[in-house]
Amino acid sequence: MTSERPDYRALTETLEEMNKEGGFTTSVLARDDGLVMAYAVSPTTNIDVVAAMAGHIADTVERVRNELSLGETKDISVRCSEGKAVFRRISSQGNQALILGTIMPKNVRYHSRAVGKAATKIRKILRFR
Repeated sequence: MTSERPDYRALTETLEEMNKEGGFTTSVLARDDGLVMAYAVSPTTNIDVVAAMAGHIADTVERVRNELSLGETKDISVRCSEGKAVFRRISSQGNQALILGTIMPKNVRYHSRAVGKAATKIRKILRFR
């Protein structure tokens, strides 16, 4: 018996919806090794850089979290003078984790709802628990 493959186009649609709802400029779904699974980006964004940073940041935060016994990571926010980047671990399959990374302008104040909804949809599309 063969299992049906997930609809990977739905991942891109989910990211596009999240960007619109949240006012984000870029979003990427990547494995923690930097391999891009889906993205919705502005024309000036280097998707490979965003994906690589998502994996690097998630790995670093995971080590900090473990060493300091901080519990599960909800999300990682990097706030800068010109905007903000938020990274959220979606799920882990074996040794591989999926990271949802978003970039938003500095005027975006609330991101949790849009990111949370997208994360839930992505888990359903990929059939994660």
